[in-house]
Amino acid sequence: MLTINMVSTAYGSIPVLKDVSLKVPRGSITCLLGSNGAGKTTMIKTILGLVPALTGEIVFGGKKINGLSTEDIVKSGIAVVPEGRRVFPKMTVWENLQIGACNIKDKAQVRSSLDKVFTLFPRLAERSSQNAGTMSGGEQQMVAMGRAMMSQPQIMLMDEPSLGLAPLMVNEIFRTIDEISKEGTTVLLIEQNGFKAIQMSHHAYLLQKGRIILESTESDPASKEKIKEVYLKHGKGGNSSESNE
Repeated sequence: MLTINMVSTAYGSIPVLKDVSLKVPRGSITCLLGSNGAGKTTMIKTILGLVPALTGEIVFGGKKINGLSTEDIVKSGIAVVPEGRRVFPKMTVWENLQIGACNIKDKAQVRSSLDKVFTLFPRLAERSSQNAGTMSGGEQQMVAMGRAMMSQPQIMLMDEPSLGLAPLMVNEIFRTIDEISKEGTTVLLIEQNGFKAIQMSHHAYLLQKGRIILESTESDPASKEKIKEVYLKHGKGGNSSESNE
């Protein structure tokens, strides 16, 4: 569904991604692991067209999307759950969710999306009139995920969804990601919780200093174990020149 082929990026003269290639098959959960500064968030920004790819190509649904506007890329069926949640704090839960459906004109489709979000996150239905900024971190993460679901995307890009959450909420968020995948939405999951991410993913990649150094496939369990071993041993160390991670 999503193919990234030999993509390189930079911030000014400072290289960040270096000939990165990865594939996110339709219906899969594919995780991208790496330490702080490895280039993970830049990968999402590059997919969305916020950071231009200097070389290589990004293909989604059989069509090249690098070079398109971010608006057109999102309209093609890509939604993002950003790092840090980034809800609109002075707006209600309901208003935050409606923003996720801003490109959908069919009111029945919006209502259907809202029903799905409230089924997956009953707490949001209970607190739909509450300002998002007054909610806990875990509840705000639910809002961010629900907002992304509102556009009924083909793929969701999730950037550190468990970051800063209590252990019980982390388990809940990962359970929800699994549910979203089972309902047919493809997921590219960027995470520092390597153990849980690898455990639930069909495919995994390890990014280090802007390069993919290891990858796994569902058909080769040993390759996932190798990534887990290397990431848990070295994944918290290392640096790159990226300033936005």
